[in-house]
Amino acid sequence: MKYLLSFLLVSVSLITFAQKSDHAMMHKSDFTPEQQAILQTKKMTLALDLNTSQQSQVLAMNKKQTAEKKKKMEMHKSMKESGKKMTSDEKFNMMNKMLDAKIANQNEMKKILNEGQYADWKKMEKHKMMKMHKKMMSKKSHDKSKMKMHNKNKTK
Repeated sequence: MKYLLSFLLVSVSLITFAQKSDHAMMHKSDFTPEQQAILQTKKMTLALDLNTSQQSQVLAMNKKQTAEKKKKMEMHKSMKESGKKMTSDEKFNMMNKMLDAKIANQNEMKKILNEGQYADWKKMEKHKMMKMHKKMMSKKSHDKSKMKMHNKNKTK
């Protein structure tokens, strides 16, 4: 009975891990910034019922944002690989630029969308931010537990 229970537990863990891997592969893709912008625009069209004029404006905005995002990710990746740390001034400037870009994005969306669509978009953005925050906190918690295990094994 004990072995059966252990086998069942391992099987469920493996199945769960495999499903997460497939899910992650779908979202972590090698799409070009333009492809990402097109997909994001289509998702927004479905969620907000955008007309063709709104779609083209949102697509242009999304293309610009995804290109900038890819450029920033590559910069962060190169910094991480080189082991270089950002100074507090560099972090401040980066965060300041990021917030300015978000404000500009919000103002642009306010011009493109009608009031109802804008309210729905704000809800979607808030939900996305909460989801990202939750994911980051989960990762931090996981990293801390890994560090504790590593330190515990070191002391033995």
